[in-house]
Amino acid sequence: MAQKPVEGNSRMKISVGTKFGLVLLLAGLLIPGSFFAQEDETGEDDTGWGELIAEYGTWAAEPGGIGDNVVSITDPLAPFDDTLQGFSRDARHEDYSRVGAELAGNRGRLMVTWYAHDGDARISGRDPGNFIFGQLLSLQLYAGLSNDGLADAFEATSTTALRDLKIEYSRVAFSNSRMIGRWNIGFRKLKFRTDTDATYYALVPTFPAFVPPLTTGLPDLTPRPETASLASAYEGTGLTGGLEFEAPLWRDKFSVEGSIGVSLLDGNVETGYESSNHYYTLLGVILDPPYDELADYVITNVGGTSVLVGTAASVEQETLDAGLRSDSISRSSQVYELSFGARVRPLRFMDVFGGYRVIHYGGVGVDLRPRNITIVGNTVNATDASETDRSATYRGFYFGVGFHF
Repeated sequence: MAQKPVEGNSRMKISVGTKFGLVLLLAGLLIPGSFFAQEDETGEDDTGWGELIAEYGTWAAEPGGIGDNVVSITDPLAPFDDTLQGFSRDARHEDYSRVGAELAGNRGRLMVTWYAHDGDARISGRDPGNFIFGQLLSLQLYAGLSNDGLADAFEATSTTALRDLKIEYSRVAFSNSRMIGRWNIGFRKLKFRTDTDATYYALVPTFPAFVPPLTTGLPDLTPRPETASLASAYEGTGLTGGLEFEAPLWRDKFSVEGSIGVSLLDGNVETGYESSNHYYTLLGVILDPPYDELADYVITNVGGTSVLVGTAASVEQETLDAGLRSDSISRSSQVYELSFGARVRPLRFMDVFGGYRVIHYGGVGVDLRPRNITIVGNTVNATDASETDRSATYRGFYFGVGFHF
């Protein structure tokens, strides 16, 4: 079977309060010097190089558009109204930090931006005895109790991990009494991981044979859960560029701001797929529903112990495993970002800001599935595979504080 290419993240966790306290401590150490800095007649710092910028914020981003549906829900009375059901993800506060320098003499600005987001989601459904959940992640061969790809219960989990680094240089493109515009260009490095695991059940088999005393005397014939998983890990680098706008509304104390950006990245995806289904055999022959062979048995008493004998006693439940993996699939991806917000400057050296940000990461994952297969024993050999690109969109409100030294 394929091995999952994505390993768990083990980075050290530091609370938001602790990080905010460290930023304030740094500001407390560095800000006093700015009061004593002398300015020349042009209004520029006499050190001749400019000022440091440090911004720390949190972004309550809600990831979406990942395309990880795990079941379809069928309605026997409305065959054309099947619906897909996937994960619902909530917004999660994560750090969004920027540090850099504004160079004196309009020589530009150099900024480093870092964003990390970890998310998880769960979904489940039960309708015992009613097989209405289509097993979308499973290999369809022998999927479901009736080999029709349907289950009467399921549960699934999904985890995502995003790491986004930007290094940008910008300069003023235009400036007037109403607005200041800056262009920027730079380097971006991106990592995006996603794992999806699903389990499908036959809680209440509808065939008459799957009731006691059969399942009591031969517990190995109780339908086993079927599992499937997808894993994808993308890493890419490339160029980024965009425009930033700031419109002062009240001197230099209050302004609205916005930005738009595009990144073109080239990278690789490590991806894998696993699926385990089950079927019944009698002396090496695969059985078909409704499994009449399981109803052929009698119970006898042997030495005071009840023993089930007959054809059913020779039936076995087998497992069909399918796995596929690719260590390097080349992918070009695009990142589009847009933000709009406001900035307040209560002190000469401090900003408070907030707004709404959207970033779309296109082509940062691949779903790999077997397409044409051959069966060798209980293992599937894939002779061809399908590749489906994945994207992700993060959106939500942000706020933070910035310092100028």
